[in-house]
Amino acid sequence: MAEPKPYTVGEINRLIKDIIEDSGLVTNVQVIGEVSNFKRYPSGHCYFTLKDATGVLKCVMFQFRAVNLRKLPVNGETVVAVGRIGVYERDGVYQLYVDVLLPQGKGGLMEAYEKLKAKLEAEGLFAPERKRELPGHPARVGIITSPAGAAVRDIITVSRRRNPGIKLLLYPVKVQGEGAAREIARAIKFMNRHQLADVLIVGRGGGSIEDLWAFNEEVVVRAVAASAIPVISSVGHETDFTLADFSADKRAATPSQAAELAVPDQAALRRQVLALQDRAAGALERQLRQKEQQCLRLTGAGVLRNSEALFALPAERLDKALFRLQSHIQSTLNAPEARVRELSLRLQGRMQNRLNVPENQLRELRLRLHNQLERGFSAPETRVERLQLKLRQELQGRLQEADHGLALWAARLNAVSPLAVLGRGYSLTRGQDGKALTSTDQVRWGEELVTRLQDGEVVSVVQQITKTGWEKPEPEKV
Repeated sequence: MAEPKPYTVGEINRLIKDIIEDSGLVTNVQVIGEVSNFKRYPSGHCYFTLKDATGVLKCVMFQFRAVNLRKLPVNGETVVAVGRIGVYERDGVYQLYVDVLLPQGKGGLMEAYEKLKAKLEAEGLFAPERKRELPGHPARVGIITSPAGAAVRDIITVSRRRNPGIKLLLYPVKVQGEGAAREIARAIKFMNRHQLADVLIVGRGGGSIEDLWAFNEEVVVRAVAASAIPVISSVGHETDFTLADFSADKRAATPSQAAELAVPDQAALRRQVLALQDRAAGALERQLRQKEQQCLRLTGAGVLRNSEALFALPAERLDKALFRLQSHIQSTLNAPEARVRELSLRLQGRMQNRLNVPENQLRELRLRLHNQLERGFSAPETRVERLQLKLRQELQGRLQEADHGLALWAARLNAVSPLAVLGRGYSLTRGQDGKALTSTDQVRWGEELVTRLQDGEVVSVVQQITKTGWEKPEPEKV
């Protein structure tokens, strides 16, 4: 087995530092103790020790934190120190890095902080699932902070640098002191009621726990949680946490970072668009090359090289079908005319026969009468008159019967006559080739057409062709 590698002093101190500080167990801790060996250096940093009956703890409070102290502690005073445990590698010691230093009487603030935090957390105001994503491309950013602080200047500077065209709307409020919490909550509600922004930045610069306390007030925390507009909380510096940070949709360590979260970087977006354009152009070029190769393969196919052979058989079948169709149409049109001629001849023959019968009978009766007279038959005058009357009536009846039959056959002939069809409003139109037209596909614009009506013909020129969509119904199957 390989021998264990020895650590250097610096390496072991760094290892301990990483273990302690990365655990997250000793951040934002509160320590009560008696101040000892307090000293403030010209740099503004403060070094002291907290002790009680059981032990001592080294503490350091850097200048940017110590500047918020209203009164320097004195040795022997009991205080509440809020901060994080860290390791000073050079000396190999751990110490408390103090953010807030309060007299023991001020410990009530931290107790109220923890109590309200537990209450709101139980209601679900801090739940991660209720937090919303920030808009990717907001047009308006609302800022709720003091107009005189450094926070608003940092937000404006960063926002203008990232996107000069972004619209910033400042709602000035007090951020500490009496009435600050109510102003902040009222500003959040006003922005939501009038939909003045796409995202809100709510916060201020760093300070003591008393300075930041407005953002721990319940009215502010609930207003942030109820906002329909996504909220970025930026209160204090990186190590400062308020209850508004927990209820906001996003927490920023500093006002500058809040502006970076709210306002997209225009230059980065431009680079992203250019990259997408390059990708789209490359994809399009690849597709064009693939289609070009596919076209080359298809043009080399035998069917496309001999395209006439591909359409020869369908064209021949089409010609034969058109010929059969024209023959059928012509025979259909000629059939009524032949039928009419046949019926006319038959009618004339029958009428002639009917008319000849009475004439023959009349001649026969006259001959019989003449013979009887010659043989000396003498009948009374009245009987001759009766015979003449009877003969006249019989002839008249025969003639009426013949007229009735002639009228009947004339009506039948007229029913099948094309002229009768024309008389009912129909017409027969022929093209320049003399063939009857049955479809708009047989005519072309500018052609002359001859239309047969009942009493004559009309010659016209095609000016417009419109299809009606009517199709000939299929014959019923028996």
